Amino acid sequence: MSDAAVRYQLRSGDVTGKVIDGEAIIMNLATGAYYSMDGVGAALWELLEQGCSREESVSALAERFDVAREMLERDVDAVVDDLLAEELLVVAERPAPAAVPYVSMQAEYATPSLQKFTDMADLLALDPPMPGLDESAWGDATVAG
Repeated sequence: MSDAAVRYQLRSGDVTGKVIDGEAIIMNLATGAYYSMDGVGAALWELLEQGCSREESVSALAERFDVAREMLERDVDAVVDDLLAEELLVVAERPAPAAVPYVSMQAEYATPSLQKFTDMADLLALDPPMPGLDESAWGDATVAG
């Protein structure tokens, strides 16, 4: 189980991600693997990317989705563990102030999951990865670093 107060950040230089039309699309530029999460997973990605802790993320999602808090905590821990295992997120060295989580009307809950795709790895991987990559594949977004 993840520590509730720990904050995360994108793995420096190699990882970029953006939520487009309710789907988080995450790329590891070092390996060429890309990932997808939609619905609850996309909302969780946005919260983690903004610097929210696990507890802040769970609280924000609990306000937005109709789900038992225990199930949500378990699901958030599982996705965070996957993101860490895939080396997409790392524990933030200096915790950043979290953005104010958004609250909206209750929405239907579906268990979030991280889907991994490697079919385009040879095309997407930067060989070698560019150190200090300032712009991501999205153009206007920047890679945390």
